[in-house]
Amino acid sequence: MLQIGLLGTLQVVSDGVHVTPSAPKVRQVLALLALRANTTVPLHQLVEELWEERPPSSAATTLQTYIYQLRKLPGLCDPQQPGPAVGARALLTTPGGYRLSVPRNSLDAQEFTDLAARGRQAMERGGVAEAADLLQQALAVWRGPALSDLAPGPIVGIDALRLEEQRYEVLEERIDADLLLGRHHRLISELTALAADNPTREGLHAKLMLSLYRAGRRPDALEVFQRIRRVLTRELGLEPCSELQRLHQHVLAGDRELDLPGGQTSVHGTPAAGEPPVTLPADVPLVGREAELAQVARVLTDRPDKDGPRCVAVAGQPGAGTTAFAVAVAHRLGDAFPDGRLYASFGDPIDPRPVGDVLGELLEAVGFRRAELPARQADRARLFHAWTADRRVLLVVDDVAEAHQVADLMPADAGSAVLLAGYRRLYGGQFRTRVDLTRLSPDQSMELCLTALGRTPHLSDIPGLHTMLDLCGDLPGPVLEAVGLLTLRPHWSARQLIDWMSRERRGAMTHQRPHPFHHAVRRCGGLDTRLRDALATLAREADGTLTVERAARILDRDVDETEELLEELVEFFLLQVDLARDACTERFFQYRLPPLLRTALRTTEMRAFV
Repeated sequence: MLQIGLLGTLQVVSDGVHVTPSAPKVRQVLALLALRANTTVPLHQLVEELWEERPPSSAATTLQTYIYQLRKLPGLCDPQQPGPAVGARALLTTPGGYRLSVPRNSLDAQEFTDLAARGRQAMERGGVAEAADLLQQALAVWRGPALSDLAPGPIVGIDALRLEEQRYEVLEERIDADLLLGRHHRLISELTALAADNPTREGLHAKLMLSLYRAGRRPDALEVFQRIRRVLTRELGLEPCSELQRLHQHVLAGDRELDLPGGQTSVHGTPAAGEPPVTLPADVPLVGREAELAQVARVLTDRPDKDGPRCVAVAGQPGAGTTAFAVAVAHRLGDAFPDGRLYASFGDPIDPRPVGDVLGELLEAVGFRRAELPARQADRARLFHAWTADRRVLLVVDDVAEAHQVADLMPADAGSAVLLAGYRRLYGGQFRTRVDLTRLSPDQSMELCLTALGRTPHLSDIPGLHTMLDLCGDLPGPVLEAVGLLTLRPHWSARQLIDWMSRERRGAMTHQRPHPFHHAVRRCGGLDTRLRDALATLAREADGTLTVERAARILDRDVDETEELLEELVEFFLLQVDLARDACTERFFQYRLPPLLRTALRTTEMRAFV
């Protein structure tokens, strides 16, 4: 079986053995023949590709030598020549040129084209989920930029650019399908990286703006527009296209037209008839959470409560990975909830989504059209309650700040379950179990870091990585954000990143680049002004352990009022608490700021994030 790979480095594999030629000119000839497979490539095009406008007098003879070398490769022999390698796949001599005759499934470029065509057909007939899957399969065929290890001539170079453009077309079509499916939350990180790599590609920026807006991050969406506008005007002297400008105006106005279109929302996780709706974000590997995963799965699948669905609340420090944990649990429990597994999020803590909007998204996910939904929240709650009756459904609700937010989201049937991922510890009789995710162990944190880094020069500085992980609090979110910065800036060492994290900043940090402070400052941004100001003051003025009395002096507040304020911050996992060991305090507990949060608040202006 012969396989020729063009979507990445040039590869020729025969019966599982790599037989790719190494001579540069021979590789060029093979690339051009494979790009035009099953059609005749004229001699003059081969000559032009190899020597452009200055071919040597011996060009025809030299080209024949290259063809002879290719025919020695397994699977490329000429069937007219005798020998044991005679076969149906061959490099043929034709009138006026040569033809590489191979089956369609021998070329990765053809596999990509076929999968993309099937994805477009599925989209045309309304199968958006199927289309998104097929288009993603097409993109997965790529191993890197087309013919990335080749020094192409004018013809192969143009064809490689054509393939790259097709790749971006399919990528944008797959993103469009994901947007229709309501997957805007998990698109944000992918689109952020794509927009950074393609600073003038307006379509990608438009999709990033839309994803951020639907995720409740309108200020971030507006910043994306301002950034591409600066790039276009500075580098090209152009204003953004009309589509981007209209989108900008819609975002400014909070226009409901940007919500999921009513006529198509039934595809948001709603599979074919007879299949349960599943709207979970993609599952990601977890490190060091096996005990908690087993505990929560056991509670959610235990015998039904007579009083209602089983409900578990998960919380933790900023960056502890509550979202990834909740999604991972839900992915493992498909058999236990045969009628569906649904995901909803309240979005940015600074501007959480209304409960009515979250209910609308859930109702659309199970098959209701937007135009059919009642306007009032109470009516939507009754409709969702009625749909869940006599069904066994798992509902994952993310970014929960208060227990009252989820009161109208509870399924009706006792066989259902709810898993909440919150910003703080939640209180309420509906919660059967509460799980606090703690920091990873140093070994687990290093395992996560090394897995994300891959093979990079940073692996030679293990002590520097340990210091970085300690500063990140051994929390998955900050660790991965730190690795993201090292990936974007490969010329940095771990110690340079530590220095960068410790610098005082007066300007805003971009939301479109990873930074280890992101999770901490996002949590702080959701606090009311009283708590946020107090936390910033403590980070600036206090070191080490805080007694209530010392904190009261720093904040210039009454001792009892200060103690209540400190305990509220503990509920948000923004302060750590221990039994008091200081003889100077009359209170039971003493408090301290996590190192990452202290560094974030000291080195960055809070208004830059809120």
